Amino acid sequence: MKKIHLIAIATLLLGCGGSLSDEQRKKLHEGMEDQKIVRLSDAEIVTASLEHGRVIYEAMEKVGFDAARLDSIERQYHVSINLLRPGATNALEVENQLIEAYVAGAETGSVQDNIQKLHAVNNPEQYDSLMYTRPKVSPLPDGAVKVEGVWNIHLAKKDVVRSLAK
Repeated sequence: MKKIHLIAIATLLLGCGGSLSDEQRKKLHEGMEDQKIVRLSDAEIVTASLEHGRVIYEAMEKVGFDAARLDSIERQYHVSINLLRPGATNALEVENQLIEAYVAGAETGSVQDNIQKLHAVNNPEQYDSLMYTRPKVSPLPDGAVKVEGVWNIHLAKKDVVRSLAK
């Protein structure tokens, strides 16, 4: 539908005898690129989400996990970032399950990053976002680690698909 609107606007502008400026032409091409149909498998989307989450986490590390700077990272990457601690009451069910899994995994030494598909509220058969998770751990004297919390980075599926299309 948007594609039809873009074509109609372009035709109208050209049909009126006017010519498009370079900026208008650039916006028109960007709009057409956004409407391009791309076929990707779930595996490709999940892999790209994992890589994208790692890039964002590295950016978070560079700013020392400073809350004020995390806001700018959220805006830059169009994501939502939060740190949930074990026992958090404001966590989603899937977030609580991940915290429990990380706490249990810390005993066996298995605390790695993860990606989860989050289902659309109105259609549980589809997912519209993904959540990259990475535990915040501190070392214990016996060599094991303690899970202090879990960093959650919520990624929109459409943003991941757009990044793959480029």
